[in-house]
Amino acid sequence: MKRVGNGAETFFWTDPWLGGRPLGERFGRLFDLVVNKSCSVAEMFSVGWEEGGETWVWRRQLWAWEEDMLRECQTLLLNFSFQVQSSDYWKWQPDLDTGYSVRGVYQLLTSQDAVTLDEAEMAQAGTLEGDHMCMEASTRQVANEG
Repeated sequence: MKRVGNGAETFFWTDPWLGGRPLGERFGRLFDLVVNKSCSVAEMFSVGWEEGGETWVWRRQLWAWEEDMLRECQTLLLNFSFQVQSSDYWKWQPDLDTGYSVRGVYQLLTSQDAVTLDEAEMAQAGTLEGDHMCMEASTRQVANEG
């Protein structure tokens, strides 16, 4: 799941940043009709995502049921607040049905755009050295038991 800080590095429609699912999936009809599908969260907010805001540019006029869908989307956005002092980042959300799996991580990594993390971001997410040592200790324990 994408955690939004300042919103500059998170795509409004295609990243899973609000409710754990991309808005383009949750509001598929709106995504089909919107003119600019690649705006960031920050760009959408700055133009105005409230009712009557200039963010909403459509290929045609919306039908009544599509306007209801837009109001539902706007209601979700009302309670959202930015953390302007921090950058956006990815947060691991394990699959509750299957738990952690190598396949799950592989699918997550290959389904997203390339993301690089510097050492500071990795330290913020949790130390790799600690995880590495824990993995080594587990490997040694299994080897000694076998």
